[in-house]
Amino acid sequence: MFKKIYPFIGLIVISTLGGCKKDFLDKTPQAAVTDENYYKTASDLNAAINAAYDPMGWETERKGQIFANLFFFGDVVSDDAIKGGSGTSDIPDFHALETFTGNAGLPALLLPWQRNYTGIYRANIVIERAPLSNADEATKTRVINEAKFLRAYYHFEQVKMYGDVPLVTKVLGANDYNLGRTPAAEVYKQIEADLKDASALPQKGAIETGRATRGAALALLARVQMYQTRNNHGKWNEVLTNAESVINSGIYNLENNYADIHTVAKENGIESIFEIQSNTKVGGAAGDNNSDWSNGNEGTLINVMFRGRDNGGWGFNCPSLDLLEEFKKEKTVDGNDDPRLKATIIQNGDSVLNEKYKADINSYPYTGTYCRKYIEPQSLFGLNQSDGPSNYRLIRYADVLLMAAEAANELGMTEKALEYLKKVRDRVKMPKIIETNKDLLREIIWRERRVELALEGHRFFDIVRQGRAAQIMGKTYTFSNAQEVFPVPQAEIDMSKGKIKQTTGLK
Repeated sequence: MFKKIYPFIGLIVISTLGGCKKDFLDKTPQAAVTDENYYKTASDLNAAINAAYDPMGWETERKGQIFANLFFFGDVVSDDAIKGGSGTSDIPDFHALETFTGNAGLPALLLPWQRNYTGIYRANIVIERAPLSNADEATKTRVINEAKFLRAYYHFEQVKMYGDVPLVTKVLGANDYNLGRTPAAEVYKQIEADLKDASALPQKGAIETGRATRGAALALLARVQMYQTRNNHGKWNEVLTNAESVINSGIYNLENNYADIHTVAKENGIESIFEIQSNTKVGGAAGDNNSDWSNGNEGTLINVMFRGRDNGGWGFNCPSLDLLEEFKKEKTVDGNDDPRLKATIIQNGDSVLNEKYKADINSYPYTGTYCRKYIEPQSLFGLNQSDGPSNYRLIRYADVLLMAAEAANELGMTEKALEYLKKVRDRVKMPKIIETNKDLLREIIWRERRVELALEGHRFFDIVRQGRAAQIMGKTYTFSNAQEVFPVPQAEIDMSKGKIKQTTGLK
């Protein structure tokens, strides 16, 4: 299984690739990266592509990279969650971001930028060096397409967060580092091209578990295209085509029990299209040994972050009362609460894995809730609480069904939209939707995305691409349309010597 394969590449390559943790605009390329004696064998290429996957896990693992966590940017900055922790001063950057009072100087904004360009840098190395390798053609083709999937993923994370960003499609030379911002439309064009190439990868089951697949490339392509529909309604045709390619492959399905989706037992299961893999076999302190990919130490902080503060955890990403009430608006066909409520939100007094949770609504963060997803028995952790076992579900089948439903509705294919929506709702015994008015059905599908994918890092970016961020976030905070993206890190602006400008309206 790929999640347990992080081979030793060699001191030269480890130091070179590891050195990419510094921002790509701030360093001179190191000669070892283009060393003619390396990237020659299939083993070399596999090691190099493994290194390109590695920054995906920095979202919750790398020293200091807790700030890069998708849950903070996708959930806490939305109406679905409150930062949590011990108080507003616990990771204060995200209190500033969740209240829209932060600025470009926050370290929380720099770290995702560094992570994504490290990943792009490593992917570009593979794309450039693999054709010159002595490896067999099948290996060369596979690693190049995996690298294109990863380059697309990292660029998508960048453009989604910051808008216009530098587009980097080659290993940069000494004079290439002071790049300006590329219009988002051009970045998206390259992302789509990379994912179309990556769709030539083998299907799930015909490649090591944990690697990018044809299904992952097509599902991510559908998501990328969906994020462009606000300014390009014509993209809905492509969203539907690519989502249905995944659906019609017959490879994926929904888990029978919604509550099982985020358990370790169901990792890489039938609903999983792509997961960021974790490994607790070696362990180590958070931000220390547990993030050393060369030794295979890839635990995650997700598990301890979401655990209640009285249950050995840190208590972050607390579901908002607004999200709680959203779940309560509908009953199942049997008259019960939506089962996704208990599978998503822990309330005061709930017992989870034989542990009783205390979530006081009268003390910070005043929600009386914790996130249920990714809560695992402490026995599954590595050497300490910071070495968690859970894979992050980046793309799952229910998401693809809802993308297809939304696209079909926008294209006037009401019956098809209702069919895909029904598949998601049937699992949790929610009533059949019969609404045929396009505008009303759109609202229903949007709500379904909220409850089905709650606390999985999507909400803020969803309401932005839906054009509703100002309407929704403006109810609680002072919010401008400029804040639909995050400020470009001030350190990047300074190092670019004027090439990179801040987004108008942000500071």
